[in-house]
Formats: sequence, C-alpha cells, structure tokens
Amino acid sequence: MCPDSLGKHLLRSRLNADGGTTCYYYADEAVWIVAAVVLFCLSWFLIRRYRRASALRRRPLNPNRRRLKRVIKIKRELSSYYLRRGFSGNIHAIGIGRINQGGEYCIQVFVGDANAEMWEGSSGARLAASYRGVPLMLIEMPMAGFLSGMALTSTPATHEFPNGIREHQEVIIGGISGANLNLTGQSGTIGYFCTRKSKLPRRKEIFLLSNSHVFADLSKTQLDDGDLIMQPSPGEPANNRPIASLVHFSALTFEGDVSDPNHIDAAIAKLWGPQKHKPLIPLIGSVQGYVQKKDIEIGEIARKFGRTTGYTEGLIFSIYLDIWIRYDRTGQSAFFRDQLLIEPAAPDFTKFVAKGDSGSLLVDSQQHALGLIFGGMAELPESLRDSGKAKRNRQTETRRVDPKRIESYGVANPISEVLDRLKIDLVV
Repeated sequence: MCPDSLGKHLLRSRLNADGGTTCYYYADEAVWIVAAVVLFCLSWFLIRRYRRASALRRRPLNPNRRRLKRVIKIKRELSSYYLRRGFSGNIHAIGIGRINQGGEYCIQVFVGDANAEMWEGSSGARLAASYRGVPLMLIEMPMAGFLSGMALTSTPATHEFPNGIREHQEVIIGGISGANLNLTGQSGTIGYFCTRKSKLPRRKEIFLLSNSHVFADLSKTQLDDGDLIMQPSPGEPANNRPIASLVHFSALTFEGDVSDPNHIDAAIAKLWGPQKHKPLIPLIGSVQGYVQKKDIEIGEIARKFGRTTGYTEGLIFSIYLDIWIRYDRTGQSAFFRDQLLIEPAAPDFTKFVAKGDSGSLLVDSQQHALGLIFGGMAELPESLRDSGKAKRNRQTETRRVDPKRIESYGVANPISEVLDRLKIDLVV
C-alpha cells in the first residue's frame, strides 16, 4: 500500500519484479506553480494583444458624440423611405454632415438634379428644412459607380494623371495597378498589405487588400484556380504576371434593397512567397494604425494613392452614408450602408478619384487608415441622362434651386468595418 502524505497525491503506480510497488506522486505545490505560470503567460498574451490593438487605433478627436447616435437613427429612417428601390430616380444617397465647419450635424440628401422632381409624382415638392429636429441639406451630386477602369488602348499622356502607377513593378507596394485575371479590359488598385487574425501566435502570411470587384470575378459564386491577381491589371497595355491568389472576398448583393444592404466591398489575396513587397504607399508612407468608424470626423483630411489619379487629398464630407452604387460592367446597382464620402481638397485637388482607383487605401494625416475606396463619381449611361432631361423639361415650377454641388468625389468602406468582417489586420 502506498502512503498518502499531506500535499502529495498518487498519480500512478506499478508492480515491480520483486513484488513491490513503485508509486508516482504529484505535489500540490507543483500544480499551483504550473497553474500560476500558465495563468501568467495567458494574461501576458491577452494584455499584450489588447495593448497592441489599442495602440493601433487612433484616439477619438471628438469624444463627445452623443447627439450623433440620434442623428444616425433618424438618417436610417429617412433612408428606408427615400432610398428604397424604385421610389426615386433622383435621390441616390443620404448621409450625415455638418451645417458648416464645426457646426451642428445635419442629414444630407443627395440628388442627381436639384431642379428635377424629387420622386415620381412629387409635383415639384421640395425638401423640408428639417426632420424631427435635425436640419436637412439638399446636395446635388452625380450618381456613384464602382471605380474599376476600362482598358487603355495606349499609354496615357504624361501630363494626364502623372503619378498613377500602371506599369510592371518588381517590388509590390500599395497604390499600384492590379486586378483579377478574369476581368479582361478592367483595371483596379492594390490597396495595401494585411494578415489574417489568429487566436494563437504563428508565422504571419502576407495578403493583398483591395475590393471584391477588383480582386474577384463577381459573375462567379465560388473561387477557383483561375482567380489569380495580375500586376499590372489585365486592362493595362503593359505586360503583366500573376503575383497572388484570391482567398476570400465579400459577396455583393445587387438584387437587395435598403433592408438588405451591403457593408463592404473588400477582398484579400495571398501574396506568393517569392514575390518581393514593401508595406508603403507612394507619397504617403507606411500605415501606422487605423481609425474606428465611430471616430472618423467630418472635415478631416483624407489621402490616397490610386492607380489612375496617383496621390490626391480630400476631406471627409459625409459619414454613415447610405448610397446606391452603379456597376457599369453589369448595369446593376447595389445598396451600401454606413459608408464615407470624400470630396476633393480644392483648389489644390479638383479630382479625388477616377476610374481605376478602386481598392485604394484611404489614410489620414497621421498615417492611420480610414477606409477602402470602392466607388465615386461615375458617368451615367446616355439613356439615364436623356431620362433626366425629359423630367426637367416637364417641370412646371420656374424657381430654380442652386444647392452645393459635389463632383469627382470618392466613396469608401470604413476600414474598421473591413478589418472586422474579413478578420484581418493591416501590416504596420
């Protein structure tokens, strides 16, 4: 029989050849020491992970935003009415801005033509001055479209978009031309680099970040071996080659309505091991962190480098923007909720984005990522322009409305939404 002394517990025993018994014990002290070491290591890992995540998030510039929550709720109520499919061919976006710099919040209603009917049969009705105590602002703005660019028949003139990078690059960086092999004649932008989140420490693989409509062929429902990312894009005149494989993208809903919105247009592709890369964006540098959606401020500076327009600066004009985006490749439109609208920082920049800038990373003045560009000002098809002219000709009211007009603007997914939904981290 084996003794059982205080603080020791039998682990196992075995019979010896001489008929005796060998006992193996464990001590309470050893258990507590091991448990304490495990608890310390786990706590250290979680605290380190939390502190690193906190360090990557920009601190709020305006911590007191209680009124904004109410404005968001009222904006969604208006969007569910004005933006529902088929209600209006004129109203195409509703967002939140400010009456003037540093002024109170207002709800912005974006129309294609301020002097056309707000909706079919409105008989010249105008936008009310306020709704449930929140000021309403009418803004004239061409309808947005996805910004994947069409093929170029020749290299552009040197004075046009002098800083866009559309050529073959030995070292992959953010802001250069790249798109899915299957998007014949199309061009987009490789935004930046990211890694997939993991609960356990492991070797991080590098992924490229861009839009779904740039990195994926949206006519397909599943990935296959043909989903390769080419650099430069298939639509460029320069010779291209595959550098990455598509691994995940956010599916887009084109048949949905305001009750079934899209939230992000984002995709990641695994960068092939032999391919050299450097985590920086031309004229911007390396990303140092990101800004949560709730902390993005109206009026703050936003920068990007895209395949077409190169480096441009803008200002955040709208937050929590609900908007219809047209996809010229299919002629369909998709509804997105809670996006960002960026206007050019005039007079230095008259254009913020153009076709081919889809996928560009939006960065603030402190190297923190704000969003992922996926849409912006687009030319309407001739049929829709003719329809708008006919409506204006039928107008019976002679008084003209001259509201603020936005052009050459960009639309971006808030980057925190992209990171959360794709479960990725930016390389910093």
